[in-house]
Amino acid sequence: MSGLRLKNTSRRGKGARTRAPRKGARTRTAPRKGAPGRRGKTRRVAFHLPRVEWSIRRFAIVASALILVAGMTLVISRAPGWGRGEERFLLLRFEVRGNRVLTEDEILELSGAVMGSNLLDVRISLLEEAVAASPRVDRAQVRRVLPDRVVVTLDEKRPAALVSVGANDVLEVTDDGAVLPAAAQTPSVDLPVITGAVGNVEPGIQELSPELEGALALLRRAREVSEGLWMDISEIRIAPGSGLVIYTVADGAEIRVGSGALGSRDLERLWRVLTDIRDGGREAETVDLRFRDQVVVTFS
Repeated sequence: MSGLRLKNTSRRGKGARTRAPRKGARTRTAPRKGAPGRRGKTRRVAFHLPRVEWSIRRFAIVASALILVAGMTLVISRAPGWGRGEERFLLLRFEVRGNRVLTEDEILELSGAVMGSNLLDVRISLLEEAVAASPRVDRAQVRRVLPDRVVVTLDEKRPAALVSVGANDVLEVTDDGAVLPAAAQTPSVDLPVITGAVGNVEPGIQELSPELEGALALLRRAREVSEGLWMDISEIRIAPGSGLVIYTVADGAEIRVGSGALGSRDLERLWRVLTDIRDGGREAETVDLRFRDQVVVTFS
């Protein structure tokens, strides 16, 4: 059977030549016994912390920083108000601005603030409400000013007239009919005085008599017509059954208005008549406005 070659004979049998791998080609090696395969292969990552070489200079810098932080903490902890310790922000000054009649002591009592108390515990909104609740106050604003002060800025109600309620007693009344309570300081005296049958007038009253409301309305219209006319009105007397009577400052003239209300045109005509009389060097004794479209004047 010579000359025949077996098909299953291995090419790499004993003595067969093997081809050397090409230059640069990868060779496959069998994994070591017990080593994981390609898919099960794991990597180990090593972390290396930088080495810190301490020197005298670095140590001095870190020590100085620690001392600085400790010192600042000590200063802050001992500052007034921190931690509500023995040293606090105390209310030592109570200032009031915008007041004309009310005194600082009256406003302090109205507010309910306690001098020497902790300023950080003061409820500003409650102080504002307490001060604004006064019949003499129109609006109040309160500010806390550290370390020891409260500042109250207010607008007091402005009276339009004084109403005589007794032999020597007068009360201030605003344009809208609010009767202001008595104050420690002397109220404004450079105002027209309403006398006569004024009715029941006391602080807190809800409704004034029609005659007193009419007198206040006359003063409002007089001021709208001319500031000079309003300033020339010294007194308005409410005469039962006769209406209103005005007395002037300049010459004490008696101006009879009657029970009818004076409009703006009537007051303008009155101011022109008074001005003409005074410019002519004369003094009026009475001025009667009770006739329609007429002004009857008698001279002294």
